[in-house]
Amino acid sequence: MINCKIVKYINMIVYYCCMTNASEIVEAVLTNRRDEGLLIDWTEGTKNLDSIGAAIAAFATSGGGWLVIGIAKNRSLADIPDKQVLISRVGEALRNCRPIPFVSDPEFIDKDGKIVAVYQIVGLGGTLCEYKDIPYHRVQDSNKKMSMAELRQNLTKYGLLSWELRPSPAPFDAIDAEELEFYLKKINERNPVDKQTNENFLKMNKAVAEGGKSLTNLGLIALGRKPAEYLPQCQIQLVRFRGDKPIDRISSHLANLPARKIIFNCFNFLKLNLPTRERYEQTNRIEEPIIPERALREAIVNMVVHRDYTDPQESLIRIFDDRVEFQNAGAPDKIELEKILAQGIPFHRNQGIYNFLRPVHQAEAAGQGIPIMKQELKRVGLNPPEITTLYNIFHLTLRFAERKPETLGDVVLLYGKEKKSVSTSDVMKIYNLSRPTVIKILDELERKGFAQHIGKTRNSKYLFQ
Repeated sequence: MINCKIVKYINMIVYYCCMTNASEIVEAVLTNRRDEGLLIDWTEGTKNLDSIGAAIAAFATSGGGWLVIGIAKNRSLADIPDKQVLISRVGEALRNCRPIPFVSDPEFIDKDGKIVAVYQIVGLGGTLCEYKDIPYHRVQDSNKKMSMAELRQNLTKYGLLSWELRPSPAPFDAIDAEELEFYLKKINERNPVDKQTNENFLKMNKAVAEGGKSLTNLGLIALGRKPAEYLPQCQIQLVRFRGDKPIDRISSHLANLPARKIIFNCFNFLKLNLPTRERYEQTNRIEEPIIPERALREAIVNMVVHRDYTDPQESLIRIFDDRVEFQNAGAPDKIELEKILAQGIPFHRNQGIYNFLRPVHQAEAAGQGIPIMKQELKRVGLNPPEITTLYNIFHLTLRFAERKPETLGDVVLLYGKEKKSVSTSDVMKIYNLSRPTVIKILDELERKGFAQHIGKTRNSKYLFQ
């Protein structure tokens, strides 16, 4: 015989799934047709902000639900005097959730001259949601803090104790065959006696979910052909701006590749768009980015390995005339950050991704990233990296302003910024250079966004900001 409670629960889910708008939700509450439960909660107002934050987190953990604001516990209308204040208050509660779930814009319902707001909270698909660092879940008609035992039980229920190992939306055939072949070749070169097959490699590295029909989140990030098609937060936006403010965009790129390839892709964009310095090895003249390549690589690797992939905020690399910035979700807390900066204490949010990259020399030994950046910047006379955090955002700035001019390009750039407008002939006379050399230098400064070429004759000008 089917348990009556199960039947009641199934009927409740079906009922709410059939509701198509906020008006039906409000009507069901006011007419006493539905009680508070797993899928719906209501409150009089926003005075108790922690209660609203706990409700949002609980619904996000437990599969989603509806939060109605403006109805008292006795089902009477309470009214919302100021819509904008309500939106700001709910937004404040939402910002204290981690990861931040998707919450719909409020739908305001006018009922008998009083305003009621209805929010829909979307479930996180098995990911636990915390409010002020405490995980919540929905238990009958209440929002309950999860004990350690409940936390483990909840994760064990899915057979998953790590976000990386959870099934992703990507099917098995989303694998980048070239990338899989690359890793397999590297593994078998290190151990030629006991060679692995594709199937063994994927299974041992937990890249495929149980049943073999889909990739795990780890498999998608490390081996997915275009991971952002399934998890948009996997992509990295790169932008080159003219000047020192994010206004005039002159070059951009959206990187959507598996982990190893996206590191190379971002690195190449930086090399193409950063100012250069020159050095000599014996008689060979070598041009390299103003920021040491090893420091750049560490910054990019950190973005991929330490990112919080449960947070939908985008990863961003921005290049300005005086600095390059790296920004992504996944800020350590204050104590962790202090240990990382002072001692290089290892902090791996995504151990599986690190394990993929380490054997192919794309990730340093644990805890070396920031110390290496500091050392490399100091070696070339630049200031240490600047690190700031805001909520769950980690922001790294590497500055290259106030440096001494080292190349002819640097010298001409300083001259151009001083004069604002120069011609090829001006530069030839001042620095005793040939016309082809000057044209090459000025064209390179234009390509990198430092100058704008006006005109096509020998009397044309290069404008500098």
